[in-house]
Amino acid sequence: MLNWKSCAAGVGLLAMTSLAVADNKVLLIGIDGLQLEQVQRLNTPNFDRLNITKAYTGGIQGAASEQPTISGPGWATILTGVWLSKHGVNSNDAGLANPEFPGLFKRVKDAKPDAYVASIANWAPINTNFFANEVANIDEVVSGVNDEEVVNRALQTLSQTPADFVFLHLDDPDHAGHASCFGSAYDKAVQDSDRRLGQLLDKVASLQNQNADNWLVLVTTDHGRMPIVGCGHGNQTEPEKTIFIGSNQPMNAEFSQQVTDIPNTQFNSLYGYPSQASIAPTVLRHLGVTIDASWRLDGLPLIGDLGVRKLMEDGSTTQRFTWYTDEQKPANIYRNGELVDQVYSMDRGWSDPDMTAAGVMDYVVEINSTPLALRLNNFQIDAALSKDAFKAYFFRNDQQYVRYDKVLDKSDGGYPKAINNQNWPGMEAYRDLITASFQKDAGTSYYFLKNGQYINYDNIGDKVRSGYPKPINNATWPGLEPYKDQIEAALRWHNQKVYFFLSNGDYIRYDINSDAVDNGYPKPINDSTWPGLGSYAQEITAAVKWSDSRGYIFLTGQRYLRYSISQDKVDDGYPKPVNSSTWPGLLNP
Repeated sequence: MLNWKSCAAGVGLLAMTSLAVADNKVLLIGIDGLQLEQVQRLNTPNFDRLNITKAYTGGIQGAASEQPTISGPGWATILTGVWLSKHGVNSNDAGLANPEFPGLFKRVKDAKPDAYVASIANWAPINTNFFANEVANIDEVVSGVNDEEVVNRALQTLSQTPADFVFLHLDDPDHAGHASCFGSAYDKAVQDSDRRLGQLLDKVASLQNQNADNWLVLVTTDHGRMPIVGCGHGNQTEPEKTIFIGSNQPMNAEFSQQVTDIPNTQFNSLYGYPSQASIAPTVLRHLGVTIDASWRLDGLPLIGDLGVRKLMEDGSTTQRFTWYTDEQKPANIYRNGELVDQVYSMDRGWSDPDMTAAGVMDYVVEINSTPLALRLNNFQIDAALSKDAFKAYFFRNDQQYVRYDKVLDKSDGGYPKAINNQNWPGMEAYRDLITASFQKDAGTSYYFLKNGQYINYDNIGDKVRSGYPKPINNATWPGLEPYKDQIEAALRWHNQKVYFFLSNGDYIRYDINSDAVDNGYPKPINDSTWPGLGSYAQEITAAVKWSDSRGYIFLTGQRYLRYSISQDKVDDGYPKPVNSSTWPGLLNP
């Protein structure tokens, strides 16, 4: 067996394996929080028995697939083959995974009802929370036992039952890392895991000798650890995003060859390696389960024929994505389940000519009967309103809104919700027209509509006031009438001023006390009037005052700026993407 430590993280390993049929079986071993570099550093003879490649977790930073590098999302991706934007497990205490994207327990049972399926986990939420409904229908479920007992139960299962798919979860390295960071305790946990791995590999080898079953053993982890010290994890750093995938069998080129010819080279081209989303389709293919394009799996099987590889946004526009392949074949492109185009795979990219509707777009690119999916969304923040120090409301272009917890810095559970007369009495008829908003005082908020009208909303009575909407004219908003259909955003400042950003790149300052547009306006949005905002003058979609020290300005392309009120300029490092790290839940489907 090749010694993987002598290779560049698995690059250059043996490629391809033939697909067996009836007696194919899988043992999937997950070892929580196991840092690749620490395994490489230590004496781990049983890991040396495997072919191992570097891989990544956490999705693509800044894209719809981004997810925290923590256990809940990580194990959900490993077991479903899709990212958080689909499986919905956004934390360690989340509830059920989205049943629209089943995990391996259900996929295997649906395809092979007589298969013996087991899940034996140290960390109980895998069985008791995320996949509780699925494991209720499998043959063996063990939860909340220590690593030694996980392995003992697994050895018993492998010895006494005709097991077909067995998932194991071990947790000692993650416990050690959280308790004392990298050091002697973590080293011991790694070496104990290696010893346990050896017991399992020996058992599989024995079974193969006894009955010629074709066992695929996959070993992986859910996340890396924070740089240098290794105490925690959860962020988008290279060490936290770096994981590994190990196999007892040779794999295909997606496993063995890093791709560097991709548009996103962040984290030292980490995205050129396979992702943890590839594990589930690999399990399914080895078990003889045909992967259907309608499943929209985000990972590519690491055995058998290759599909297109490294399917991702190219960064230039939300309508275009790219892939890598060295095969010249017809590629079928599906959008939301419908075949919309066929191109040559060596085009290595496609632009959607019809991505106009707001909402989720699920794309699949398929060659060699091997589909690979990518989820994009066309959500945009059309208006934002900060109610108080605790809650803010964001109105999106898909006729939904999100209530945001400013203290916890995340969207409240259960959102987005529809803008309707139950949630916003009197607003439903105008929900696709909202373009800007601000709160005048505790009792009143204003909503501006694309058709040149506005709504006066009673915050106390929680309803649109009688007689609204009304036209924006020189009687209702003196001086604003000529610009009534150009309003893109409204920003209420601390000095009783409201700034209206216009679609042509100008802005208007409105004085609330005198109830009129100030003299000399409109003026151009440039780096003199709004330092740092000039380049984005015609890309503004919404704005909101967050506190006395800062405001946020949202842009096209799911980006935002943080504006310092005290320094009167855009803060350094912006724009940034609106995603699950910067604004958790704001763009959720």
